[in-house]
Amino acid sequence: MVLDQSFQGFGRGYATILHPRSLRLFAELGLADELFSAGRRIDRVQVYVDRTRVETLALSSPALAIAQSTLEEVLLTALRADGVKPQAPQQATTIEQDDDGVTVRVMRRELVRRGSPADYSEWEPVESSLVRAKFVLGADGYDSRVRAALGIKSVTVGGTETFAIFEFPTTSRADDVELCFSGGLGNAMIPLPNGRARWSFQLAGELDRLADLERLRMLLSERAPWYQDGTTEIDWGNVIHFERRLARTFGEGRVWLAGDAAHVTSPFGGQSLNGGLFEAHDLAARMAACISDEKLDTLEHYGLERRREWHKLLGVNVSFDLLPHAPAWLAPHARRIVPALPASGRDLEQSLERVGLKVH
Repeated sequence: MVLDQSFQGFGRGYATILHPRSLRLFAELGLADELFSAGRRIDRVQVYVDRTRVETLALSSPALAIAQSTLEEVLLTALRADGVKPQAPQQATTIEQDDDGVTVRVMRRELVRRGSPADYSEWEPVESSLVRAKFVLGADGYDSRVRAALGIKSVTVGGTETFAIFEFPTTSRADDVELCFSGGLGNAMIPLPNGRARWSFQLAGELDRLADLERLRMLLSERAPWYQDGTTEIDWGNVIHFERRLARTFGEGRVWLAGDAAHVTSPFGGQSLNGGLFEAHDLAARMAACISDEKLDTLEHYGLERRREWHKLLGVNVSFDLLPHAPAWLAPHARRIVPALPASGRDLEQSLERVGLKVH
């Protein structure tokens, strides 16, 4: 059973990047070919420091840039084909565990208009019911109700970072992700399907200034002057704040967290989304195994393993060791490049080792 507290979909083509590990999961589900046909393959990352290209890093396996709406529709279509229809808008309010399973109180909500059509509308609770399950997987985002029901704190592990993000049509033929570091700030470009691109610029000031065409041109001129394509319009622009947060634990007993419910980081490498895809897959397999033998130790191991990987991505309680072949530019930017690469798991380790970095 899939319960969604606020499913609305993505009308716009907000972009995402899928890591090699995620694409292998989709290949197992028979969805990789469909995604590749709708996305843009990425094989390399160009690294710039102080506006100078210092590295061309080949990925061990290709990543894929794709519209989030397309990814969402492919997954929903696959769910429907398996006879699963997400139920929305429904919200978990309380969770109680015992030796045999989990009881979840679910609140169904409806949109209720207030006053005349000119006034506002709200989603209000209209019906409460109980759901009994062997396990619960909470993949319900940054404001996770599952995490709150468990009483698990989400801890800040770094300062809030602000980014101006733009998606727009481009004449550039760049097929590589571009990562740029200068003056303590970063920016990144992801080439998108259908002649479009996505630029994200970390900001140090003017946080209330609009992410419009004028600002895009200014940021490109100041921080990526090599990217000159005569951009005349943007499809979408926004200024967004990202907190670096990690749940104190990924769950307990028969209730576990995945994705943004457990972690949040910067947008450059798509780590939270791709981490969540792997976590959901991993948890489903472990939960299925537990149904057979009723031993929950494997879920505890899941929590420990995921926290350790996220410590590396967030730079918490880990060391960054430069390998003998590490270039001079890497040392001051080691912590920042780890979560910015479009790879995770062993693929990320291989890419970092190739550039001269080991995190442990």
